[in-house]
Amino acid sequence: MAASPQPTRSPLRRRTQAQRRELSDQRMLDAAFRLIERQGGSRTTLVEIGDLSGYSHGLVSHRFGSKAALVRAVTERLQREFAKMLEPALAGLHGMEALIVTAETYLRTAAASDRNAMYVLIGEALGPLRAIRAEMAEADRKFRKSVQKLIEEGVRTGEMRSDVDPAAYSAVFVGTLRGLIVQHLMKPRAFDVDRVCRELVTSIERNLSPAYRAAGASRSRTHAR
Repeated sequence: MAASPQPTRSPLRRRTQAQRRELSDQRMLDAAFRLIERQGGSRTTLVEIGDLSGYSHGLVSHRFGSKAALVRAVTERLQREFAKMLEPALAGLHGMEALIVTAETYLRTAAASDRNAMYVLIGEALGPLRAIRAEMAEADRKFRKSVQKLIEEGVRTGEMRSDVDPAAYSAVFVGTLRGLIVQHLMKPRAFDVDRVCRELVTSIERNLSPAYRAAGASRSRTHAR
């Protein structure tokens, strides 16, 4: 009886250098997230990241090099993840609708996430480590800039009041979202996220719609009498 032919095994594909680098970056950043959430950014060292991720201190130092570079990598990864998640939700939306979806998505996602490294770093931003403060300030600047563009678009299309100050309102918008998440992290279930989202949307619509401007002008004339 003839022996059955043995199945041939396809050789295992070796990862490319780019794939190995991507994997090591991911593992090191995952380790950085865990350490920052556990003990803060100011106390997290590149040596600890290497130990937790399974890579040498030399490799971690080569990739990040400094505390500022580490914080920048963490915040940029979080921003990329949020942008990637937000992209399909914003498809085809502009101005007011895009701003509302951004607010709701941010609030619901951040409140539901168990990853809070960003807010640990925000809490440390006023501390003695200038690298953290500088990177958090830059993250806020980028967020404000993206919101400002949506407001400017809404003003151009006429769906937002023409006298709104896009730069100032973007600061109010970002500050509101950041503040809500800080409250949530300090005491989970401190507020009902669905109810807060509804109030937030109502506030955005009332404050930015042209009808609000007309109503405000009418109130000003009444008070002046």
